[in-house]
Amino acid sequence: MDSISVDSMHAYQAKYFNNPTDPIVLTASDTLLQMAISLNDTAVAKHALGAKLDYYYYGQGENRTDSVISGVNRLKNFAKKVKNPELYYWAWAARLINHYIKQGEYNIALIEAEKMLGEAQKETEKACLAECYYALGNIYSAKGLQKKALEFMLKEIKYFEKNNIKRLNISFQYSDAAKIYIEQGEKEKAPELLEKALKYATSPYHKVTAKLVYVDLYLAENNQEAAWQELEECKQMYLTEPALKRHIHYYYEVETSYYWKTGNYNKALNILEEREAELKKKNDFSTLAGLNKTKADLLWDMNRKDEAAELYREYIAEQKKEKERNEEVTTGEFATMLNLQQLNAEKIELERISREKQLQNTQIISLSLAGILCIVAFSLYQQRRLNRKLKKSRDELDKKNHILVQAEEELRKAKEIAEQSSWMKTVFIQNMSHEIRTPLNSIVGFSAVLADLFAENEEIKQYASLIEDNSNLLLKLISDILDISALDNDIEIKRSPIDVNSCCQTALERVKPLFTDAVKLEFKSTCNALTINSNYERIAQVLENLMNNSSKFTNEGSVILSYEVKEKERQLLFTITDTGIGIPVDQQDHVFERFVKLDDFSQGTGLGLPICRIIAEKLGGYLIVDKEYTKGTRLLFCVAM
Repeated sequence: MDSISVDSMHAYQAKYFNNPTDPIVLTASDTLLQMAISLNDTAVAKHALGAKLDYYYYGQGENRTDSVISGVNRLKNFAKKVKNPELYYWAWAARLINHYIKQGEYNIALIEAEKMLGEAQKETEKACLAECYYALGNIYSAKGLQKKALEFMLKEIKYFEKNNIKRLNISFQYSDAAKIYIEQGEKEKAPELLEKALKYATSPYHKVTAKLVYVDLYLAENNQEAAWQELEECKQMYLTEPALKRHIHYYYEVETSYYWKTGNYNKALNILEEREAELKKKNDFSTLAGLNKTKADLLWDMNRKDEAAELYREYIAEQKKEKERNEEVTTGEFATMLNLQQLNAEKIELERISREKQLQNTQIISLSLAGILCIVAFSLYQQRRLNRKLKKSRDELDKKNHILVQAEEELRKAKEIAEQSSWMKTVFIQNMSHEIRTPLNSIVGFSAVLADLFAENEEIKQYASLIEDNSNLLLKLISDILDISALDNDIEIKRSPIDVNSCCQTALERVKPLFTDAVKLEFKSTCNALTINSNYERIAQVLENLMNNSSKFTNEGSVILSYEVKEKERQLLFTITDTGIGIPVDQQDHVFERFVKLDDFSQGTGLGLPICRIIAEKLGGYLIVDKEYTKGTRLLFCVAM
């Protein structure tokens, strides 16, 4: 075994497994289990499985039963695998049965104990039977039947001493038996048991439990000095041993009892109130009810009878609720037992039916064997025929496969030709568009010159302006074709820091000549200065196109450009709002399709909005119509910041 790996494993174990209710135990236990398996260390593997089980066993909250059952079954399966019956019955008794006891499901706990006893009696390992006595003692103790609990504790102790078996937690049984004797007024029987409890203690928890019972014994003997000395030793153990932290409530109970019995009522009351605050934080109302009863008894002894009476009333009310809950639990337990009985009856009936069917099946099998022999002979004959047919079919299949391979090769070539054609088409459109744009630019330029030369001749000036306007429209069409062709080819839009306010002002200046005096063009900036990482020209292009559309369908009113920073989504949202004729609801998605024009008489190619949407998506955003705005049209243009 690699000693470094073993040291690492034990260091990991020491680091993460001090507090069983820490959620990190769930993941750490899986890691520790894998380390233990790789090093073939069954002791650490047992600890890893037990730690995950203890997380649910000691944890708070409801609906933990399934997790506890699952954890117990894993630990029991591991115990079977490594042939460790003591671990098997410990998981059953100390975790599953004790969990049912903690839940108040005593009848189910008894059923589990009886099942465990039935299995243990078949075992050769004597420690298994002792574990059953331990479970039964715990059940009767929880039900308040202390004499019955003491009977099983003494049985386990006697069995342990007689057979010299290994019992890891036998110290607890000596301590618990001594405590019951003290409570029943037979304190003279406690010292011998407590001496043995300390003798067989194998952990700080065993030792401190026995010492706490010694405090009760000394108080029963009116030896306050000895009781105080034991209590102080216990306090030091709880302070120095981290593993004892989850059991500190036992110390508080004995400490309260000490101060109460020695007449220091205020100190006892302070301890109870601190415990009360802690239990309220944890929402542990079942333990809180018992603590309130103790507090009421103490207040009564302190002659604070009004406060005591109020707590007694609360305790009685809580007991009533607890009784109702217990009745519900008992009803559920009996229903479970009835279901178990019904299942057992059904099991017996199914076994009987199974035996009858097995007999019938044996007869049928005997008769069938003869028939099978005949069928086998016939099958061999048929198989020879089928083999011949199969060979013929295989030859035909090979032929068809060859045809398919040829067809696949032809399809591949056709695909390459199609892709080449698509590429050539794109190149052709781009080249032709560039070739057309050059003379158009000349026409536009000379039209402007003609308009200036014949400025005094209104008719020629009008013709020149008409030529210029239509040339501009044709130039816009060519530009749109070039743009959408480039965007379709998955070009990457370059990004750089841009001034948003400057970009908006640029777009506004470009479209301002398109609006009449009856339409107010506004820009509402929400920030004095805003810089984002995007593309200046592309954003300006989209804003220009959107406001250009607004100019066509808004005869009066206003067109407002604004933006909003969405910090959480890391997006910038532009809005272009106009008071024009609006877009019908059923056409609001249709307008973003290519070459779509809702008004055939308006200028444009139907490519502007599709181009804008493609740019928006390539900038990490979107372009949609705001369907909630009804006083015109509002377009929402969003880009990533």
